[in-house]
Amino acid sequence: PPSRGPEEILEQKIVVHTKQGKIYKGVTQDFGPDRESFYFLPNEGGGVPMTLQVNELKALFWVKDYLGNRNFEASQSFDDKRQGQRAVVAFADGEEVWGTLDAYEEGTPGFFLIPADREDNNIRIFVVRSALKELRLES
Repeated sequence: PPSRGPEEILEQKIVVHTKQGKIYKGVTQDFGPDRESFYFLPNEGGGVPMTLQVNELKALFWVKDYLGNRNFEASQSFDDKRQGQRAVVAFADGEEVWGTLDAYEEGTPGFFLIPADREDNNIRIFVVRSALKELRLES
C-alpha cells in the first residue's frame, strides 16, 4: 500500500471493543502495538479524550465507516490472492475472524489481522492476545 501522510493517519476511523462488551467509535493518534495504553477521542459524547488500557480491550477495528452493515457475514475462506500467514482468530466471546497476520510478533500485547473478505467494513484489526480463546494458523 502507498505510504500515508500524517493528515490521513489522523482521520483513520476506529471502533474499540472492550472485553466487557462496550463499543467506542472515534480516532486515536498514539496507538502502537507494543503500548499498554493510548489516548482515544470518541466521536460521540462531547468528544472527551479517554485513556484506554490495552489489556481491558478485545480488539481495535480500523473501519471504512462507522455504520458498517449488520447483515454482512464475512466469508470464512481464504480463496483470494492475499499474501501473508493465514489465520483464524477465535475470541473468548465466541466471535471468529478469518484473515492474514500483519507484522506478527510474539511477546507483544496483540497483533494485526487483515480480514480475508475484501467486502468487510474492517480494514485492519488489532487483536488483543488476552481476549483470545484460540489462534489457528492455516496453511
